Amino acid sequence: MKNKKWLILALAGVFILNTSWSQKIIPLEIVSIPLQNTNTADLLQYANHKQLPVGYEKEALEALSYFPELKNITIKFRVKKSFATLKTRPTFFSMFMPRGHRSYVITISNKTTTKLVPLLFSNLSSEARIGVIGHELSHVLDFSKKNDWQCFKVAAGHLSPRYLDRFEYNTDMICIQHGLGKDLEAWSSYIRKTMHTVFWRGADYVYKGDSKYERYMNPSTIEKNIPVNGNLSTKATQVK
Repeated sequence: MKNKKWLILALAGVFILNTSWSQKIIPLEIVSIPLQNTNTADLLQYANHKQLPVGYEKEALEALSYFPELKNITIKFRVKKSFATLKTRPTFFSMFMPRGHRSYVITISNKTTTKLVPLLFSNLSSEARIGVIGHELSHVLDFSKKNDWQCFKVAAGHLSPRYLDRFEYNTDMICIQHGLGKDLEAWSSYIRKTMHTVFWRGADYVYKGDSKYERYMNPSTIEKNIPVNGNLSTKATQVK
């Protein structure tokens, strides 16, 4: 009985922590952006509930402006050492919360293995930075629409390389549909030119040679799916 009481108290504590975190507005960190810039001032409306990455605030805000659905979603950008150059995940406690109360962390790597150094965020053009942040925000948008069971299936799906191929490909499609196709194409072109590869399957495959699977869209695929006058230039190629 005593153990059950402690379990109930622990679960209640987790609930309180999650509720307070999900409703909390993370302080706005604007370090390098001149606030008198009119365009920048317009972008600040997308900074609510966001902790922006120091040094890359403008690119983050620019990408966020294409995802108005995320205005009330809590997102923390952090710059730290990480093998993967960028990655997104829900915060630990919010994984147990309903879809409307989750918060997310986007990690931007500033230190990685030697072979991936050219892909560090600091080495990208502004356009490519916006594109790859757009891809990560597409993950947030996708997660924010899933219930707990669907999120569990995504987590389990990470055990399957072919599942991840479809998952990342369709995430690129979300990014394109939100108007960041040209920026994503800049990232896609850069990564293939820099890594001397036709297909890019992610950091986990950097030492495994070229792949025959298009996990992340090639520039030509992105080009085909960029909307023209409100319509896709070709039929959308979503992978199921």
